[in-house]
Amino acid sequence: MSKYLLKLSLVAAATAMATGQAHSAAFQLAEQNATGIGRAYAGEGAIGDNASVLGRNPAAMTLFDRPALSVGATYINPAVDVEGKPTQRQAAGAALTGSPTSSQDIADDAVVPFFYYVQPVNEQWAVGFGAFTNYGLSTTYQDNHYAGSVAGKTSLKTLNLNPNIAFKANPHLSLGAGINAVYADAELIRHAGIASLQVNRQTAGQPFATSLAPGSEFVRLTGDDWGYGWNIGLLFEADEHNRWALAYRSKIDLTLEGQYSSALPQLPNNQSLAPGLPVGTSGISQPGKLDLSLPAMAELSGFHQVQPDWALHYGMLWTEWSTFKELRALDPQGGTYFDKPEGFENSWRMSAGATHQLNDQLTLRGGIAYDKSPVPESARSISIPDVNRTWYTLGATYAVNENLNMDASFAFLDGKKVDVQENDFTFKSGGDAYLFGVQMNYAF
Repeated sequence: MSKYLLKLSLVAAATAMATGQAHSAAFQLAEQNATGIGRAYAGEGAIGDNASVLGRNPAAMTLFDRPALSVGATYINPAVDVEGKPTQRQAAGAALTGSPTSSQDIADDAVVPFFYYVQPVNEQWAVGFGAFTNYGLSTTYQDNHYAGSVAGKTSLKTLNLNPNIAFKANPHLSLGAGINAVYADAELIRHAGIASLQVNRQTAGQPFATSLAPGSEFVRLTGDDWGYGWNIGLLFEADEHNRWALAYRSKIDLTLEGQYSSALPQLPNNQSLAPGLPVGTSGISQPGKLDLSLPAMAELSGFHQVQPDWALHYGMLWTEWSTFKELRALDPQGGTYFDKPEGFENSWRMSAGATHQLNDQLTLRGGIAYDKSPVPESARSISIPDVNRTWYTLGATYAVNENLNMDASFAFLDGKKVDVQENDFTFKSGGDAYLFGVQMNYAF
């Protein structure tokens, strides 16, 4: 098969997975629980109001004196639009083929579930287990989009299985550690756009080949892998009303192995689509793999019970995106198809929130956060261009009885529109997102 074609498709896959806007920096997800949404995830590692805290800081499991369970899900509803700014030639090609140049709601809706369980062993030791996700994205464009070679469908899903252990060293200090087993599954589909029409006419010197009509699928890449890492945390309690937490989660290296397929047209008169491509290429299918790293992160959290019915929280999350230096794709024999440099920078997220105990049954929350993108202007992609965003959140807990309570939360993420230059295409892209979370917490 042509290494040029596999390189083209894998670069598109790598770019999409590396720069897709999720709901935190780049393709990072913050939605490890629903309770925290209500306070914009401020103070997450230090509060410990239910078992979901182990997803942010394992040391906080020592706050529990009986077994605790938390399960729930977050519904993510992005509203991201991409407006094409075609050149005169691109506009003529789009008009000729009936290809749309703009797309609405390209980021797909998603439901992100989670599960946590904490088991105190004695007054000093506790163990726990969490199943959640830290990374993911899903975007879909029209099959006949005029920039089909950089649009199409892109999906990255991950699951983190995270057993943890915690030790209370003294009345003020607790330590925790865990192991992370992360499963990742990716899919890329690309369709022919107007660029394919131009290539045919320039190189074949004849009318556009119907087998590569705009909208026809010509690239599909799928792959999955398991990766492993670790996490640690500490909790410092000045007293029962003031505590701080520091947690760290390591980088996870993945090699997504799967299948690459391509369906290119047969051209008459023994002609090639472009220099270096085989004559009459069609029906390619063979294994391919792509290296991908999920970056390390560190989080500082604070919690202060300032009044019997009021608490304040704050936090800062740092993600080491600068280690995301390249995306390297290999053929089955270990040869390099491409080695694509990345320009990512370390990012941070700052949050502040408050909790008000209205009465014995109802607790109210509110929060605000600022999330800085790690993607510089030169590295933006329409799948999806990452932007700085501000979170505005509300949440509540209703205590059914002394053992059972229910959480509900809402967040509005305000994302600005930015210009994107990708290959020969120019776009204006961006938008907002809405999060709705529900969670059940039970203390045995």
